[in-house]
Amino acid sequence: MGADTYDLTAERTLDAAAEAVFDAYTDPEAGRTVFAGGPDWVVEVACDLRVGGVWSIISAPPGGPAYREANRFTLINRPRRLAFKSTFTIPGGSELQRDVEVTFNSEDGGGTRMTIVQKGFPSAESRAAFAAAFPGVFDRLERLARTWPAPGESSRSPGRQGCC
Repeated sequence: MGADTYDLTAERTLDAAAEAVFDAYTDPEAGRTVFAGGPDWVVEVACDLRVGGVWSIISAPPGGPAYREANRFTLINRPRRLAFKSTFTIPGGSELQRDVEVTFNSEDGGGTRMTIVQKGFPSAESRAAFAAAFPGVFDRLERLARTWPAPGESSRSPGRQGCC
């Protein structure tokens, strides 16, 4: 993105294996929890996990307007790295274009250092608004990834139908 944009790096070590974190992060069912802005938010997630595929996330507070995100994958290296171009549509119609890269690095002791780099914020204020959401996203993702795969399910393989 251009020199007149702001970048955001969010990272945390999660207490789960890289495969579990990657799979929970990209799973539509898990996404309804991970990407909720609050306990009563309505969240819809669809994910076509392939280069060129689209990962869409629609989330809305109870009775409120929806935020829409459309992400087109440009790189998938399960379970280490994802990259995508993102269009985030704010209620009222303004759009925010970002380039996003996510890495999942195994740490000693079994944890995963997850780093999300987003480029293209038009202002420090818009970057700060997005940054404020990451502690909750990481908390919810870690809770899900610790028990991934869900009871009764096998771990997702890269081409499984109906996954992302």
